Amino acid sequence: MLEIPRDAGPDGIERAYRLILSTYGEDSLAGYSVVRGADASAIRERVETAYRVLSDGDARRSYDDSLAESWHAAAAELLTEDEPEEPVAAPAEPFEDLEEGGDYDGARLRRARLRRGLHLEEIASRTKVNASYLSFLEEERFGDLPPRVYVRGFVMAFATCLGFEPTEVAASYMRRYDAERPRQRRRFSRGT
Repeated sequence: MLEIPRDAGPDGIERAYRLILSTYGEDSLAGYSVVRGADASAIRERVETAYRVLSDGDARRSYDDSLAESWHAAAAELLTEDEPEEPVAAPAEPFEDLEEGGDYDGARLRRARLRRGLHLEEIASRTKVNASYLSFLEEERFGDLPPRVYVRGFVMAFATCLGFEPTEVAASYMRRYDAERPRQRRRFSRGT
């Protein structure tokens, strides 16, 4: 929520908290064109909660532990029989794609990342794309992603980091995005 690295110190947490609150404040011109009313209020509440958790040592340790547990559970669930039991060291660029042909979807990006032995935080650090957005790309949570132009850039950066040809991956991924985004938007607008 605060878009800070996991190892952010108290000053970094405080700075991010103040910046986001000012962006989504009731009188903010910057946030006015992006979100309004109840949405801005909900964001401010989530920012307050994130700040309280990250500012309290015990609450932060508990939160960090829960993230580690959920990451390990998700990684274990993603591995299939033909994939390595543990992520392996990253081979030299370019990456040999074991899945010749076909579309580049979120699951394929995730499998390639795990084969390279990379964590989302590492890719986020290299690409400067928030790890949450990288996770949304892998999970194909199109409704949670920003506008299309950003998504395309995120996919290209992700693909480059994995050793893929970024234009090819972005074109393939964006076809899925364009096909699914209207369905997800309609589904969210109905409140489901």
